[in-house]
Amino acid sequence: MNLRILALSKVLFAIVFVISLGFAGYLVGDNISQRVIGKSLAKQVMSTSTIGKSSRLQTLLNEIVAEQRIPGAVMYIITPKSSWLGASGVDDLSTKTRMKPTDGFSIASMSKTFMAVVVLKLVEQGKIGLDQAIATYLPTDISPHIINSDKITVRQLLNHTSGVAEYLETKEFIQATAKRSRSQPWTAREAIQYMYQEEPQANPGEKFIYTDCNYILLELIVENITKGTLAQAIRSQILKPLGLKHTFTELREPTIGEVATGYGDRHKHGKLDSFAEVNDGNGLGDGGLVSTAEDLAKFAKALFVKKTLLSSKMMKEMLKFRDNGEGYSYGLGVERFSSPLETAIGHSGTAYGFVTLLAYLPNQNTTIIVLLNNQDVDIKSVARTGLEVVENK
Repeated sequence: MNLRILALSKVLFAIVFVISLGFAGYLVGDNISQRVIGKSLAKQVMSTSTIGKSSRLQTLLNEIVAEQRIPGAVMYIITPKSSWLGASGVDDLSTKTRMKPTDGFSIASMSKTFMAVVVLKLVEQGKIGLDQAIATYLPTDISPHIINSDKITVRQLLNHTSGVAEYLETKEFIQATAKRSRSQPWTAREAIQYMYQEEPQANPGEKFIYTDCNYILLELIVENITKGTLAQAIRSQILKPLGLKHTFTELREPTIGEVATGYGDRHKHGKLDSFAEVNDGNGLGDGGLVSTAEDLAKFAKALFVKKTLLSSKMMKEMLKFRDNGEGYSYGLGVERFSSPLETAIGHSGTAYGFVTLLAYLPNQNTTIIVLLNNQDVDIKSVARTGLEVVENK
């Protein structure tokens, strides 16, 4: 899962270029590099704009798609003075349908930030205590199966310091997903059972271990407290108030708009395979949302810029980061990744054939969103490395 540093640095150079010069203009990404996969497709960059800065950004995005075996990409950059939205490539390799800036992507673990907002709103309402044991809030038939449920706190689930075992990596879950139809969405109750027999990875609060089971447990807590589904809680607490009309929970709610197909080297044979029929936990609390660049930008603006989604007290809690070394730390459903330029906050995601990144740069008041439909790209670590390359130039 490595992306060539040179290619990513081009995009990040463009980002820095926009931030530093104040780019005026908005390009709806009606452009596409026709050389998407393999040598058989000729490279042809088509541009609807002759404006130098927008044309350069679009060309760079086209080059990334063409050079890095990425079917398609969407990038959105919002600065205090202007914004740029571009798309390149295709959203489906079989139909060669052109990628559009309005296409939906599974945002995978970026969904954890939405989950954290819902949980913190329940804390605001006095229905959950951040530092209370999760046994207080879990369904009574599930809590006894979770080792240390009387010691693990809600905060420790949110910041991945609970030490619980992982369900995704168990042999039994992997075997089950191979036979699971998308017509049978996984439930949190089903998924959590795959970690019942697993030993904890650490004692509660001992260390940071990024574990998706933390957010499956949070899903169970939210649903037990609200007496509804997590999808309903996200919709009522976030999507409706912000007017996010193109975001939905996969396999739980009706599909909205056009959604790109995700790809990756599933069979380890050096070729991109479609994830269109795969159901390996889609729609669960650890990464269940599908969204668009514009909806994600609205979410980031409300949460990080205007700070209207949460109270000031809960924002302070969310942004209490635990340093985990190598310039990376985690708050409550929020990542902080450093670079020589400045520290950015947000979240990344990799699953279901997609890799996504939302990063807000507080000092620049700038938001960057990158959505790709090839999951074999470690966009988070490469983005940090790319920023260092740009800074050293």
